[in-house]
Amino acid sequence: MKKRERYISFIMAPHHKAQPWQMDVSYTNLKRIAILLSVLLLAAVFFVINYGHIFWRASQYEIMKKRTREVEEKFSELNELKRELSNLKKTETKLQHMLGITQQPALLSLNDITRSTSLNASVAGDQALLNSPGDTASLNIECSTPSIMPVKGWVSAKISAHHTGVDIAAREGDPVAAAADGIVTFAGWDNYFGNKVEIAHGHKFSTMYGHNAKLFVKEKQAVKQGQVIALVGSTGQSSGPHLHYEVRINGKPVDPSYHWINR
Repeated sequence: MKKRERYISFIMAPHHKAQPWQMDVSYTNLKRIAILLSVLLLAAVFFVINYGHIFWRASQYEIMKKRTREVEEKFSELNELKRELSNLKKTETKLQHMLGITQQPALLSLNDITRSTSLNASVAGDQALLNSPGDTASLNIECSTPSIMPVKGWVSAKISAHHTGVDIAAREGDPVAAAADGIVTFAGWDNYFGNKVEIAHGHKFSTMYGHNAKLFVKEKQAVKQGQVIALVGSTGQSSGPHLHYEVRINGKPVDPSYHWINR
């Protein structure tokens, strides 16, 4: 005998005179509707969870992009600091070479300081040295050493076995400065270097400036470091405007760029 289907009735009775509305739904259909609603609910939950995960991944991506930019900026700053440190090291090496310093002075330890009186005596002795004429000369050693680039430009030819100086390409008429304090030993015409200037810097260094368009100094004149002594030109045997610059130590040519601290 076939089992009788059971139903559930949904009745809507309005307050006005309209006829009531009734719908009969079998338990079988109710189960089907419940299953469908459950599937839809699970799909909605899955969609919400999946969308939330995607949204979270997107937010994390933006955070990672921001952190990556910050790391790149820090890395760029670090590289800049490394370049500055490298330049400072080069400058320190040049200054040590010019001043004749081969090693760092030994640090003073607490054991070396036994009494305050000895410390005061040391300070007094240092003050006396600072007030002596010899110390003034040592403090000015940088100004009397060819430590600056005499003209703004770029090195077009370096020192070699057949080229005793460097050629610095620059615009014609640019000022040429004395590389250090000194006395002009020659200022005039040279068949090869054209208008040429030679300067003696104490007993050790000497410099030469060739192919100038015009000279502003004369022999036996005292000049200061950075003082304009000539203008860039192309006189003598020259293929274009530039400065031929030489540095000699005890008469022997050396690489001038090794002493530059303003480049």
